[in-house]
Amino acid sequence: MPAQFSRRAILGQIALGGALAAGAPVRHAFAQMDDRPWFFLTDDEARWLAAIVDVFIPEDDYPSASQAGVVDYIDFQMATHYGEGARLYLEGPFYIGTPEQGYQAPYPPAELLRRGIAAAMAEGDVTAQDAAGRERYVQAMSESDGMMGDTDVPVVTFFTELLSLANEGYFSDPIYMGNNAYAGWKMVGFPGAHAYYLSHVDKHDRPFDKPPMGIAHGEYPRTPPRSVGQES
Repeated sequence: MPAQFSRRAILGQIALGGALAAGAPVRHAFAQMDDRPWFFLTDDEARWLAAIVDVFIPEDDYPSASQAGVVDYIDFQMATHYGEGARLYLEGPFYIGTPEQGYQAPYPPAELLRRGIAAAMAEGDVTAQDAAGRERYVQAMSESDGMMGDTDVPVVTFFTELLSLANEGYFSDPIYMGNNAYAGWKMVGFPGAHAYYLSHVDKHDRPFDKPPMGIAHGEYPRTPPRSVGQES
């Protein structure tokens, strides 16, 4: 019998292949446990991100951000056209705007992230702090109206981008490499992409007891998030 192919699954594989083809990825810190390379991040950047996003979404009854694949999501997004700023207006003048004004930076997101993380790491190792220390660090960052270290990267722009990426990675469809095992959807009780299936869309005002289902549910193998951030 011929193999059956799904258009959505093929598109997902093409997206992954395109990111890999863009350049030789960097192997991450837990390569001895997991031989998958990073698409964009370095080991240190990934560890720093894990420390921060796990303050945004810590582990409780549900996985933390890094356990649910948020760092994997960010890594992948930075290697795509979004990370390159393909659809962002990147011409001056540049001001520190309000959150309602959207992205306000002269750099595409990937460069913004790299510059901001480098400046943060130059001032100290947040990954070496305990949970309370990391929370204080993130709180101070959220209240700052200055620049990241000696750079021209506004803290508010950098922080807003980090928080947005963390939320996206935790609650987006798993096809984008976050929300592992539907952790985010289980947290909020979202059933997922069942509306793609005509047998369900007209059933209103009744309990829905099916587990979450993503766009490409069961159509190609899902791999667990990398271990970065989970051995602190």
